[in-house]
Amino acid sequence: MKPDPENDNLFPLACVAKPVDDLSSQPWKNGGGRTRVVASHDTWRLSVADITRDGAFSRFPGILRHIALLRGRGVRLSLSDGRELDVVQAGEILTFSGDLQVEAVLVDGPVQVVNLMHPFPSACRLKAVGAPGVQGVDVPCGAALVCARGRWSFEGTSGQEGIWREGDVLVLPDEVKGTLRSEVGSDALLYVVIPD
Repeated sequence: MKPDPENDNLFPLACVAKPVDDLSSQPWKNGGGRTRVVASHDTWRLSVADITRDGAFSRFPGILRHIALLRGRGVRLSLSDGRELDVVQAGEILTFSGDLQVEAVLVDGPVQVVNLMHPFPSACRLKAVGAPGVQGVDVPCGAALVCARGRWSFEGTSGQEGIWREGDVLVLPDEVKGTLRSEVGSDALLYVVIPD
C-alpha cells in the first residue's frame, strides 16, 4: 500500500542510507588499518576496512571471508596455502578461509575494501550488482548494502523511498524489503549481503 500525497509520512522508511565514513571505526591490532562495522548478526558480519599499509590480516579460524575493492588501486594478498589473490578491480569478490595466514601488500596507496565474514558453512553471500542495464534489483529483508559507485534509489514494499550514493551503506531491518534502481546510463556498482 502506498501512502497518498497528504500522508507521505504514513509509512516512513525504517532505514536510512548513511555515509560509511560516518560509522565509528576501530584500529587494527597491528596498526595497518581501521574497520567500520556496517552490520553484525549472529551468523555474519559486514564491515568496511581501510588498509593503510602493508601487513598481516588477523586470523579468524572457522570463518569464511569475502572481500571486494571499494576505493583505491588495489591490494595483493599472499595466503599461507600458496595462493596469491589480487583485489584490484571493483566488482570482483575474493573468498578465502580465515584459518589462513594472509599478508597484504598495497598496489599503489591506501585502499578501502568491503569485508564479509561468516562461519562455515555459508550463512549468507556477498553479491556485486552493476549497471547500466539494471532495471531493478529486488533486495530481501535483512540485507545489507554498500554503494561503490553511482546513485541508487530504494523503494520499500509500502512505497517508502530513499536515495543513496557512492560511499553510502544501507541495512534493511528484518521486516523490510524493496527494490533498488540505478540512474539510467550510470556506471553504478553496489555490494549486497543476502542472508540465506
